[in-house]
Amino acid sequence: MQLKSLGKMFQTRSKKCHAALLALALALPFATGGCVSSTEPILSDARAILGERGQLHIFSAPKDGARTVLRYNFQWRRDRYVTVAAPRTEPIEFSAHAFEGRDLVVQWKSAATWSPKQKQRGIRPVTYFLLRKVAEGAFLMMPVTEDNVDDATRKRFCIKAPETTCRISTPEQLFAFARAAAEKEDPDAGIVVVESAAKRP
Repeated sequence: MQLKSLGKMFQTRSKKCHAALLALALALPFATGGCVSSTEPILSDARAILGERGQLHIFSAPKDGARTVLRYNFQWRRDRYVTVAAPRTEPIEFSAHAFEGRDLVVQWKSAATWSPKQKQRGIRPVTYFLLRKVAEGAFLMMPVTEDNVDDATRKRFCIKAPETTCRISTPEQLFAFARAAAEKEDPDAGIVVVESAAKRP
């Protein structure tokens, strides 16, 4: 599947928390309304399931008739992937974990802090996304958000904090929100294409 044809799969509508898809690509903080987040990565069983190294192509939703495609070189380092958004920026760290069916859960550690004016106390947030395989190396990308669950689940699992309305800290909490995201047909899903270094010319 070619990259240009993947871009056509986007819809023009935007919803709460979908700005985080573009924020992900630009390495901006993920403390956007609706997204669940944690202060540290929750899943620790990471493997290099996207390959040892390669390139990510992240397609943003259309805005004013234009689409943004951002690319990141990534490399596996011990227990996570590391990529840099731009020269002289903090590295972005992420890992991908097999979930259910053809889905992966991605935990993405932003390069920016929640409290940029207080760097000594600033926290680099971890936000979660669901990747659903649609072709070899191509995935729909959906944010894991509190908006997909009912009030009872939200009250049970969300920890309120000054920088976010839903902080989580356990796999049980994460999986509850990830399953809700997986069950929802999302017309505003982003698209990620993963080019493994072994497959690139």
